[in-house]
Amino acid sequence: MISVRVRNLSKRHFQANFIVYFILTVCFILGITAGAFLINRLNYEENLKFANYFSWIFEYVQIGNSKSIDIFKISLFSNIKMVLLIWVLGLISIGVLVIPLIVSLKGAAIGITVGFLVKEFGMKGFIFALSGLLPHYLIIIPGILAIGAIGLTHSLYCIKNKKVRTHGNIVDYSILILLFFIVIILGVLIEGFFTPYFLNLIELNL
Repeated sequence: MISVRVRNLSKRHFQANFIVYFILTVCFILGITAGAFLINRLNYEENLKFANYFSWIFEYVQIGNSKSIDIFKISLFSNIKMVLLIWVLGLISIGVLVIPLIVSLKGAAIGITVGFLVKEFGMKGFIFALSGLLPHYLIIIPGILAIGAIGLTHSLYCIKNKKVRTHGNIVDYSILILLFFIVIILGVLIEGFFTPYFLNLIELNL
């Protein structure tokens, strides 16, 4: 019964919100482009500072080996904060403005990470980006776009129907958010227990 409800909710959501997905995808791509552009404009010290802020990878490279479970916890906590923020913003009208910004910033973080890897490590960085980062990005990115779209559409709903914010509607909204957060967790598992293996294999050194 629950699985049928989730499937129906997901189907209706995708069918009704193609334009929202398109807009968020554009925001995400613009974020990646901005992040990569920023990396190419800054010097090494500034690049490293930005890269450390947006990704655990470079601190890992600097201090040496870390436990996979610690990396998993770092990534999971970061994504929990982002999903909770989008969930809250989806319940209020300001989410229409802030959620696309969050998606853009996530894109910028990826652009900065990949841009720094390629700029500083050349072919090694490119290979690591493909082998160590792409697998979990392919799972996490769709999850982020879906959660962003769910939050954005619900925020638009709240604007249009200020007096019709029912309990059932909020429950359906939360179920969809939870569904795609589970998808993100799968990506986080890969990031925590798969990505460090490739870091050790390729041996990046700052």
